[in-house]
Amino acid sequence: MGDNVTVLNQLTDPLLAANQDFSAAFMIMNRIKAVLAADSTIPVTSVFQICERMLASPAYRRQKQAYFLYQAMAETLQLVAMRPAAGDRGERERALELLDSGMGQPHEGLRRAMAEALGTLPLAIDRAPVSHQGMAGGEPTSLDRLLVCDADWLKSHNIQRINGWMWQGRSMLAETRSGEILVVKCLREDEDPASLCRESAWMDYLGAAPEPFKHPFHIPRPLAHGQGYLIQAPQESRRPPAGTVLHPKRYAMAFLAWPDYFHYPNETAEGRRLTGDQAREVLSRNAWLLGRLMAMGIAHTAPIPLFHNRAQRHRREDDGRYRWTHAGRLDRWLASCRYPNFGVSGLRDFEHLAVTTGRTRCRYETIGSHLISLLLVAGSYFRNQAPDRMGLDPCGQPVDVRDLFDRHLFQAMTRDILDAYYEGFTSASHPANTPITPVHLVDRMIEEMGVDRHMEEILRVVDQDAMDPAMFVAFLQSRGIPAREATRMTKGQADIPLMTGPHLGGFNQPISLPELIDFAAIGAARCVAGRFQKERGGDR
Repeated sequence: MGDNVTVLNQLTDPLLAANQDFSAAFMIMNRIKAVLAADSTIPVTSVFQICERMLASPAYRRQKQAYFLYQAMAETLQLVAMRPAAGDRGERERALELLDSGMGQPHEGLRRAMAEALGTLPLAIDRAPVSHQGMAGGEPTSLDRLLVCDADWLKSHNIQRINGWMWQGRSMLAETRSGEILVVKCLREDEDPASLCRESAWMDYLGAAPEPFKHPFHIPRPLAHGQGYLIQAPQESRRPPAGTVLHPKRYAMAFLAWPDYFHYPNETAEGRRLTGDQAREVLSRNAWLLGRLMAMGIAHTAPIPLFHNRAQRHRREDDGRYRWTHAGRLDRWLASCRYPNFGVSGLRDFEHLAVTTGRTRCRYETIGSHLISLLLVAGSYFRNQAPDRMGLDPCGQPVDVRDLFDRHLFQAMTRDILDAYYEGFTSASHPANTPITPVHLVDRMIEEMGVDRHMEEILRVVDQDAMDPAMFVAFLQSRGIPAREATRMTKGQADIPLMTGPHLGGFNQPISLPELIDFAAIGAARCVAGRFQKERGGDR
């Protein structure tokens, strides 16, 4: 230890004596981090003094690469926070306080570095056995001679339909004499049958969870048989709704659910629309449920579908999916909220559940995605009061629907979402001293979600070239181009602008609502830090 103390003093003394230039400070901080990584017993009073000085220095904030200095500092403080429980608790607490205070600073790079360090702290769940891997056991044993979901098969499960089939997206619904609804979820053309098996297995797993969920959460009951979960959909599945392309083998799964399983928090139909208080409760409860599942090591990877750029999905390694940590344009935010994977009955679409234990960065980004998804759906609740008021007016000006938003209700929804998620994830109340300011955040959300400034999407020539003529025409029609006009357009000749918004940000530009990224980063960081503190016996 003695030699390490000497080395640490040699590193910290110059920084304490006077501010170093940026390059020197960056190199010294990385060397300090290496010393602390090698020895977790060294006193760190001088390190705290240096970090406080760096946090207060305007000279470092002006540097173009300031984020990397702050990242080294944040990772150094993270090492102190992670010191063994037998060590100096005061040092660990001080490290966490400095990281937390950094998230309240005006410099974006500083906030980002501090949030990442807090958000990637290790938790006890990372060391737990991944028993949830059993959910992958729902692999189909055979795809030959599957049972057909007909009257005889339903009778074997004591199910009687009392009306005909109705379509809800790619699912077929029917009322039953028990009062539940029978759902036959059909496989899409480009999907793997194993996804339906996994969803059924997750239903069984969560339905048998040893600890009941604190808040109402309806978990459907899958209909299994000797061959597993897969069935063939009824004959009526040969005529799906327009635009729905199902697997030619009619693979499906069946389950029983509550009647409000398909009742969403942001319904547009007058008879199904929730009151503001009802929507607030549904959003809060589902925030708690998402947080609770994350605390179990289970992530819902798509509360709503989030994309950076849908048009380029086929040629991007990430399939165009949104990575909020990159702060890019958010594609078609309002369309993404149309059918969220949560509603009055709780979470749904368990095919999107995945195990996250042991992956701290994945957990941090997933929590942030959950918070963003919940806030977007909250914003869509107000927009859906007048779904036809969207896009550009006859003069080409952005439609302004800010009058649809109830500012105070939106603020309450925002606070509830963060508080409920935090409680679900940590089993503790959210501290009041949060650096997130719902008033400012909501004002900015209303400004960006209520004025459709960003409507344009560009279909690049390279993306057109990847389509055959039929795909090209179908793509244009899906973007609102009339069939006759679409067939006259020449593929691969020039980039084609399409009015597909509203988006949050211009095409290939940063997000127009960076405050939403801050909310995700700080909210996710505080959730992880809160649970970390609780596990370490802190009272924060």
